[in-house]
Amino acid sequence: MLKKCHVIAGLGLILTSHSLQFGHTGNAANAQTPSAPQDLPLPMRTGSSNSAAGSVTVDSYPIQAIKVAAAANTSTPAPALAKLAADQSSFVRRAVAGNPKLSEEIKEKLAVDSDQTVVESLLKSSSLPNLATLDKLLAASTPRVRETLASNPNTPQSILEKLSQGPVYTEFLLLSLARNPHSGPQVTNRLSRIGDRLVRTFLARLPVPPATFTTLANDGDLGVRSMVAGNSACPVALLDMLAKDSNTIVREAVGLNQSTSKETLAKLASDSHQDVRQAVASNYASSAAILATLAKDSNEIVRSLCAANPNTDVEVLATMSKDDSAAVRCAVALNGNTKAETTKAMVGDKTIAVAQVLAALGESKLGQAEYEKLASDDSALVRMNLAGNQALSATLIKTLAQDKDARVRASLAHNTKAKISDEIFVILAKDNDALVREALAVNGKVPSKLLTALLQDDAITVQTALATNPNVAGETLMALADYDCNAIRRALLQRGDLPEGALTKLTAAEEVKFVLATRAQTAPAVLAELAKDSDQSLRAQVAAQPKLGAEALKSLSADKSQYVRAACAANRNAGGELLKSLAQDQEDLVRARTASNPATLPETLAVLAKDKNPEVRRATASNAATPETSLALLAQDEEIWLTK
Repeated sequence: MLKKCHVIAGLGLILTSHSLQFGHTGNAANAQTPSAPQDLPLPMRTGSSNSAAGSVTVDSYPIQAIKVAAAANTSTPAPALAKLAADQSSFVRRAVAGNPKLSEEIKEKLAVDSDQTVVESLLKSSSLPNLATLDKLLAASTPRVRETLASNPNTPQSILEKLSQGPVYTEFLLLSLARNPHSGPQVTNRLSRIGDRLVRTFLARLPVPPATFTTLANDGDLGVRSMVAGNSACPVALLDMLAKDSNTIVREAVGLNQSTSKETLAKLASDSHQDVRQAVASNYASSAAILATLAKDSNEIVRSLCAANPNTDVEVLATMSKDDSAAVRCAVALNGNTKAETTKAMVGDKTIAVAQVLAALGESKLGQAEYEKLASDDSALVRMNLAGNQALSATLIKTLAQDKDARVRASLAHNTKAKISDEIFVILAKDNDALVREALAVNGKVPSKLLTALLQDDAITVQTALATNPNVAGETLMALADYDCNAIRRALLQRGDLPEGALTKLTAAEEVKFVLATRAQTAPAVLAELAKDSDQSLRAQVAAQPKLGAEALKSLSADKSQYVRAACAANRNAGGELLKSLAQDQEDLVRARTASNPATLPETLAVLAKDKNPEVRRATASNAATPETSLALLAQDEEIWLTK
């Protein structure tokens, strides 16, 4: 028989002093009682019961949840923690073990606890026992304890070194040692010899000591060697050695590594495998001489990577600008080191891709004559790129504003960097194609007065775009707030500069109310209005808002819905007096939320520590603001209920 147990509201089940069986179905003989010195074993989810009471599924466990909360609280006084460390329940001792405020005396006691989960909890803590205690643990510890120590970033280096020396090795232990930032050279050197492939591959990516690099560079595993070859911290001499590796993947990694010497890169530039040559061509450590050789490579990708490399000589780039490959010519046009005379000579290239790149180049690379030539290109894709260029002359802007393709005119309308006159903006605002007007509506350089005129547009997409424009006047935003369109409302709600009047208008739309209630920029006045809504779930959302004013919060604290009052009780901006009032609420949920609020006054928490409801007392026991005297009292609370 179990002592009286509670199931907290929400599990939908109340257990009284009837027997409760765990494990597999129907074996009452195996059930243990609370009088036994050990804890009940962790239950498995039970099957259906055939008793008259009906079927019940139990997937939780009866524990002293209030004690556990007090044990984990860093404000619990030392004498209470000492007592909890000797508690019969391993759940309580485990919670104590994870508390970073323990004295060395308590840590020493918990380090030899009979329950390994308690010891593991202690060794996961940010405040580990002293070296003497840790040394004793190593002498008779299980693999799980060793793994826990190896994975804790606070474990001292001397302990990590002892863990690396065995005699127990598991895959997780070795990987944890490899990942631990305190593992020194001695640990990494040993791991590079005894670790499995996963550990060695992990080490190969780190800035390990030279001796470890040497071991890993000679590893029999291809993956390990390729990781070393790509490591920028790898010594140059080892990279030279790996450049001779029989496997292409390793040599490719060396070719990509910017720490590789120029001499080695020069050798790799003539490698028989194109992947290796591509790596060298893309390496910013490759010299102009190496790249000049690769510029003549038979492989198109090698040449294009070479043409994109900033170290490639300008004369070589000029030659490559006439390459048969469009990919190579595009790369030349995009290379910042290509001379203006080279890019100018490329205008007229019949490949659309090359012309597109040229059309986007700035005036340091092309002159107005070249831009005018591109403006008459047969491809609208080329003219679209040109329309987005900031170096356009007034004449070109006028020409592009009259382009036969709406996409070109839209690109110009969207251009925020070119010097477009108000006259052109007016022409674009009257364009017959909505795509052009929509592009203009989002342009922050368009005069505010003209943007206001777009309110009258017959395309809703234009008005939606207008709602996102940072240059829109306040009165225009007010007008947009009247539109019965969710797309416009969503666009307006993304802004941080909406006038209060606009926000007030938006609250009239049901689908917008919840967005406003959760929005960080929503003004307190708007929240106060939403707090009067008939929907209790909306009022609860408002009650949780940090920006909610004191008057509105006070009003909601008297709401008829316990969920609204509970949200008020959890609000960290609630004042001490308001929380004191909520602490007297008839609903357990409201008092529990009050007890968990760090803004609740200590004297209020002292009262809640004696609450009749165990959930309230547990919340109080978890609160760091709870007075020590109350925590000491809660540390003796024996209430038990089913808890996940």
